[in-house]
Amino acid sequence: MWFTVLLPIMYPSFVVIDFIEHMPLISKISKLLFKPFKFIFHIHNEKSAFLILFSLLCGSPASTKFFKASYERQEISKREYQNLICAFSTLSLPYTLLLCKQFAIIVPLYYAAVLILASIWMHIFNKKEKISSNNSLEPISYLKFLFSSIQKNIQIVLQVLGILIIFRVLIKILLQGDPVIYPFLEILGGMQKTTNPLIAFMAMGFLGISEHLQILSIADELPYYKLLFARSYFMLLGCLVLF
Repeated sequence: MWFTVLLPIMYPSFVVIDFIEHMPLISKISKLLFKPFKFIFHIHNEKSAFLILFSLLCGSPASTKFFKASYERQEISKREYQNLICAFSTLSLPYTLLLCKQFAIIVPLYYAAVLILASIWMHIFNKKEKISSNNSLEPISYLKFLFSSIQKNIQIVLQVLGILIIFRVLIKILLQGDPVIYPFLEILGGMQKTTNPLIAFMAMGFLGISEHLQILSIADELPYYKLLFARSYFMLLGCLVLF
């Protein structure tokens, strides 16, 4: 699965994300969305508006990489960076549409539930924090940047491979049949095994421990207890969607 599906999609996407992150158009989109997003999601940094939109489209861990790049460029504060990961780590839009069709859930209602839970999280935990400076306008050497991006992203996709291998082997050895907890351990394989809509949408909120580790392989400074608490909170998604 890693070689035939994730590698040809994830790796080029990660390199492209590095370049998109420097495009001037992003700043214009962020300014346009900032005021309504600030009211809805209690964000304090302008760039966060675009990051939220991107995360809902591309899902994690691609969104995690974008969050991390913006934090390293000091465009968002550390607290907002961590809260964005906790609140807006989702499955990609195409995969979400596929699952909604499979379980006969109306897509706008699903995303309404996601955004309601995310808004509550951000209003409670995303307190304002100053950032020291902003170096986003510094010129870069694109050739040097390309080589750096290639090297850095090779390490990330290999980490994802290692995580997938560990979880697939453990699940194969320890779990028999179609266990309820499978999607909560490794969501891609688990979703193929479950037929229960409540379990499916709770797992979509939780994302699976394998996905958690993929996120942490990029955002290694994020405390796992905070991410685990956030994704456990998002398990309410299943109840909200079915309601």
